[in-house]
Amino acid sequence: MDILKQKIKFHPDDFVVEEVFNPQLSSKGIYSYYILKKKNRNTLDVLSEISAKLNIPLYKFGFSGLKDKRATTVQYISIEMGPKTNLKGKGWELTFVGKASKGIEIGEAQGNTFTITIRNIDPYLMAYNLEKIVSIGMENYFGEQRFLSDLNTKKPIALYLVKGDFEGALREYFTQSNNPFLRKRLKRLWGKWDLFLEEAKHLSHQERRVILALKRTKDPQKAFMAFPKNLKLMFLFSYQSLLWNRILSRIVESSAPYVKACFIKREKLCFYKEKNKAISKLAQQNIPFVSREALEDGHAPFIKELKHIVRDEGIENLLDAHITNLRFFNPGTRSAIVFPQNLEILYQDRNSLTVRFFLPSGSYATILIRKALVI
Repeated sequence: MDILKQKIKFHPDDFVVEEVFNPQLSSKGIYSYYILKKKNRNTLDVLSEISAKLNIPLYKFGFSGLKDKRATTVQYISIEMGPKTNLKGKGWELTFVGKASKGIEIGEAQGNTFTITIRNIDPYLMAYNLEKIVSIGMENYFGEQRFLSDLNTKKPIALYLVKGDFEGALREYFTQSNNPFLRKRLKRLWGKWDLFLEEAKHLSHQERRVILALKRTKDPQKAFMAFPKNLKLMFLFSYQSLLWNRILSRIVESSAPYVKACFIKREKLCFYKEKNKAISKLAQQNIPFVSREALEDGHAPFIKELKHIVRDEGIENLLDAHITNLRFFNPGTRSAIVFPQNLEILYQDRNSLTVRFFLPSGSYATILIRKALVI
């Protein structure tokens, strides 16, 4: 059972995310910068609505990261040749900031300040554990937000793609739902595109375009390419991030006394309870992502764990897979351990606590809360 479900995000205002970003504005730039405020809305859905309103394709949009849906969030976005205008929509507001000479890229923000209300807990124990984590650090696992494209699928979309099964990837993605009756109905209507679109009212404008492309071309690979580049990358990063989480969990399990906690889709994450020499060393290291380059680098740390994961997944022959100009297993590294900063206890009562803290870009507040709940 997911330990977070009864603790956070009862209301969008329980989870506030404010991006810390220092925009380099220039009056001569071709990119327009905006502040996007949204509540209880998915980032990509909002961007699709803005794209439709401005008649500007999504590939001209830039952002540092996706923000939680069930939350109140503030972030910067860029639009190539975007107009000097403000916009509003259901649950979102876009405010023009200025021009810049470059667009915003993934991971470019310094980080995020979170203000979170945690409910149904012992507030004194939670405050103690959070302050402890400020001192000992936390595993830099990818949080559930990273896996939105796969959250209700039987297996990661990328596993279909690396085997060239674009039809299977599209079917799995578009028929996923946490409602078993809707999932069954969508599967039954697959191929009957007008009826499918009538039933799938939850699809975004951009997602509907992919189904229409499939209806028109009858070519799953061409239809898949109708997804915006950032969503196609999400499918690939989601799987690579899942493997990275497993590698870090194995390392923690062998490094210190730990507790194992349930995560999404039957995944388990190991959290160390105290800092020791092995964890202190780990805090100074980056863990590579699964890639051909990492496996062939004889000096890279954690090769043993990478090879175990590759063998377990049976993907050794797929590490060089591409879709047009998109590579599945790009090389890179990620900090193993991060430390929350500027922790403040804002309010507490008998069974809830409101806290504020800062995490660097790419780190997840939900992981911090998960650790504080189990250690």
